Amino acid sequence: MTAIPFQHLILLEPLGLLYGSSGRMLSPQALTGRAAEHFPPDSPALAGLLAGQLESGSLRELFTAGPFWFDSTSDQLMLPAPLTLLQERDAEQKRQSRRRLAWREGDGALSPAGWSPRDGEDPPRKAPTGGWVALAHWPRLIEDVAVPIHENPWQALPHLHPRLRDDERVSDGDGALFLEYGIALKAGACLAYLSSHQVPDGLYRFGGEGHLVELRSSPLPSELLRLLQLPLTPPFALITPGLWGGPKLSLREPLDTTSRQGVHPWHRNGQPPGILTDKPRPWRHRLGAGTTRADGTQPGRRRLSRGRWAVPAGTCYLVTGEPLPPWAVWPESWFPREGFSFRQLGTALALPLKAPPPG
Repeated sequence: MTAIPFQHLILLEPLGLLYGSSGRMLSPQALTGRAAEHFPPDSPALAGLLAGQLESGSLRELFTAGPFWFDSTSDQLMLPAPLTLLQERDAEQKRQSRRRLAWREGDGALSPAGWSPRDGEDPPRKAPTGGWVALAHWPRLIEDVAVPIHENPWQALPHLHPRLRDDERVSDGDGALFLEYGIALKAGACLAYLSSHQVPDGLYRFGGEGHLVELRSSPLPSELLRLLQLPLTPPFALITPGLWGGPKLSLREPLDTTSRQGVHPWHRNGQPPGILTDKPRPWRHRLGAGTTRADGTQPGRRRLSRGRWAVPAGTCYLVTGEPLPPWAVWPESWFPREGFSFRQLGTALALPLKAPPPG
């Protein structure tokens, strides 16, 4: 049985608003404020919360993954919807998926390989994408049966306010007005992450804005543990953003850095993997305040990681040949490294779409 580094489901319920970004300076190009939207926070935000509560010796074994969300009314963990789901709206404007995309081998230049509807019909025009599926429905994603798609359980509340001067409560001159992007979660919804370590339930500061959240932890759902232990028969889907490549170039698939030239481990018999993805998303996180000085203080300048591009959660891959092993045994050489392996941040966490139902 594969050893899974994640043992706990961490649930975070905000006490008030969270913030999707710190906001951009107000300008004619950014009047709406949506350009800087980034929500929910990625797994490094939870890793920072946990690192502040754990002993330094435990940090090398700390693993986190996310983001997800949890519906307390139905007691269901929600995962990003794979892009193989062709979504549509019913008469009540609720999203669902009955049709699936499948990989078809090419037949020359006139019929190249690619993803197309399994039923042979044309795909819908301007079909919605994104959304979330319940963990209980994951074994049904490969079948041509209706699966409900859940919308984001949060609402944007952008609001203007000025940046104040340090010495008095007045606007800090010209250009001090900015749009802050507040987020309110709907009743019964909370953010969810996977973690290898547990901290006591209670109130904590979370994210770059340091807002209060109520933290609760529970064992990892048995169905998710089962899926994480299965080999990745093609096709499989990412449920967290995937970060691959070197320090100067982001890639859409892993690059094994054990050799000087670099090897693409998912290229088999000269054939690259079939990739179904959307536009990449930016990824950057804080690295803390640096090394502690001899007098016990820390430098005030907080460090940032290198800016990278990540393939979004929901991206699907088809790798020819034998199934890939579960994510938990992927080598660290497949992941970027910046002081520590990005594998510890749960990037590119993958689940098989052809998952047998639980016995």
